[in-house]
Amino acid sequence: MDDASGRKRKCDTQLDNVFLYYKGGKVAEGMKSQITRVRIGPQVKDIPHNAFRGCTNLTEVQFGEGSLEVIGDGAFYECRALQQVILPSSVTDLGACAFYGCINLAAVKLNEGLEIIEMSTFHGCRALQRVTIPLSVTKLDNYAFWGCCDLVKVQFSEGLEIIGQAAFNECLALRSVTVPSSVTRLGSFAFIGCINLTEFILLGGERLLNQESLDRGLLGVERALNKKKLSEMIGNGNSLSDDCPLRTDAFHRCPLTTLKISIPRALSERMERLPRECRLSIEQRVHDLRRVELTQDGNILACFPLPRRSSVLDTVEDTNDETAESLHQVLQLILFMNSGSRAF
Repeated sequence: MDDASGRKRKCDTQLDNVFLYYKGGKVAEGMKSQITRVRIGPQVKDIPHNAFRGCTNLTEVQFGEGSLEVIGDGAFYECRALQQVILPSSVTDLGACAFYGCINLAAVKLNEGLEIIEMSTFHGCRALQRVTIPLSVTKLDNYAFWGCCDLVKVQFSEGLEIIGQAAFNECLALRSVTVPSSVTRLGSFAFIGCINLTEFILLGGERLLNQESLDRGLLGVERALNKKKLSEMIGNGNSLSDDCPLRTDAFHRCPLTTLKISIPRALSERMERLPRECRLSIEQRVHDLRRVELTQDGNILACFPLPRRSSVLDTVEDTNDETAESLHQVLQLILFMNSGSRAF
């Protein structure tokens, strides 16, 4: 009796642990609650929309390297037991809501070849901790990582052009974000509700700082920020003038107080070519100034305050042209050190 009972329990366990070799098409609704593991066949080119939607016990998907190109809208919608996803390099299209509500998805690897991360693709993946956006991705669509509250690190790559509306809404663990120079647009409320986001760095100094001022050798105080270019990136169609400051709703409900913009790379390279004692002198000068910073990898950042009016970050400002003045002092020192080193 006991042995028979034991065998029955073992049989029940096996029935509950269903492996599916997937050859394409939609999965029968009656099977969805039973499937725990899936292997995608090498002949499958696309997974249609909602194919595995609601497979609440699915813990593992083996994609492998095959001919898979498209993961359709909602393909793994609310697969709540899924813990890890490694996409093959053949996938170019990751559909809207593809992994929406996969609340235990803690690790995702996106390979080169992927071009667009569609709307709400990882919406509500609250266990996701780190993600690297491949060089091939040009767009993160609206709400792509909304509610990924454990996301502590997002690594963008040069090539990304658009970060959509509310793409990182309520990513509560994010503390620092560095946006590559290729990004031309931050959507409204892109980082709304990131209540621990204290550092935001834009690497597009060639576009976002006043190039004319840099080209003239920084003689005299000029406004350092190119408001027109910055408006194209994070503005909302406001007319710009000295009396109409630039709104920054991308950071609504963030503790961010400063927007940091890298100086043009050519100027950093000048500094790198200086003798060590000259570099140390410049680095010390940077540390002594309030509105410029030096990163560990050698980038010099111009820092622009984001004044807070009530609970809203409202504008980008260079109060009393202090950022411009600090930036000018450092860059004039770089130019001076370069001319001095050539003399020797």
